[in-house]
Amino acid sequence: MKHFIIFLFLLSWSLQAQKGVVYYGQIKSPGMKSSAGPDLNSYLVFDIDRSYYVTAKDSLERADVRSENIYKGEGDRRVVYNGAKTTEFGEQVYFDRDKDSLWWSERFQGYIYISEKRPLIDWELKKRTKKIGNFKAKKAIGEFRGRTYTAWYTTEIPLPYGPWKLQGLPGLILEAYDESKEMYLYFKNVEYPTEKEVAISKVQRPKGDEGKWETIEDFEKMLRNSLTRAYNRMVLNAEKNGSDKPEKPVFREIYIESFE
Repeated sequence: MKHFIIFLFLLSWSLQAQKGVVYYGQIKSPGMKSSAGPDLNSYLVFDIDRSYYVTAKDSLERADVRSENIYKGEGDRRVVYNGAKTTEFGEQVYFDRDKDSLWWSERFQGYIYISEKRPLIDWELKKRTKKIGNFKAKKAIGEFRGRTYTAWYTTEIPLPYGPWKLQGLPGLILEAYDESKEMYLYFKNVEYPTEKEVAISKVQRPKGDEGKWETIEDFEKMLRNSLTRAYNRMVLNAEKNGSDKPEKPVFREIYIESFE
C-alpha cells in the first residue's frame, strides 16, 4: 500500500511538472457557410493547472498575411480582407483551472478584454474515433454560444484543454469545428512533454493599457449595439439613395458567438 501511495504521488508530481504545446491552424469566417477566411497559425501551451492559447499574432505568421485576399464561401458569399490580419499580441485565451475562469482578448473595434467564469459546455460523448497525428481521437458534440461544435479529443493527454475557448472534455481537444466550419480549428503538431521555453502567459496587453476587464454580458451588449448601429447606417444610406430598406443582418452571420 505504501509503495502504491508513493507511485501515485510521483505520478501526480510528474504530471504537474510536465508542460505541453499544441500547434493548430485557425480559420474564422462567420457568414460564409464554410471555412473561407484567413488560415492563421495558433498554439496552446499548458500544464496541469493552466493553459494559454494565442492566434492572429505577428510572430506566428509570414509577412504575406498582410496582403489583400478574397475568400469565397458557399454560393455568392465572399469577403475581402485588406491589410494586417495579425497584431503584436494577437487574440489570446488564458484558462486557470484553480480559479475556474477564463481571461481573453478579441479584436473588436480595437481590442476588448474579457474576464469570465469558465463557460460550461454540455458535451455529448460519442463512440466514434479517428486518428489525428499519432493519437486516437474521440468525438464529442456540444453547444457553445449559438453554435453546435464537434470536437475530437484524446484521453492520451487527459487534461481538459482545447483551442480557443473550447474546453471541458476528459482529454485534450485536437480538432474542433461548428456545423459549417465557420469556426475551424485543426491540429498540426504537439510536443508533450516539451522542453521548449514557451510561456503559459496571462493575457498580454500593449504598454499603457489601463487593464480594465469587461464582463461577458458587456461583450454581448457591445456586439448587439454594434450590429444595430451598422444596420441604422444602412437604412439611412438607403433612404438617401432612394433604395429599398435593407434586411437586418443576421447576428450569427456577423459574429462567431451569437449567444442564441
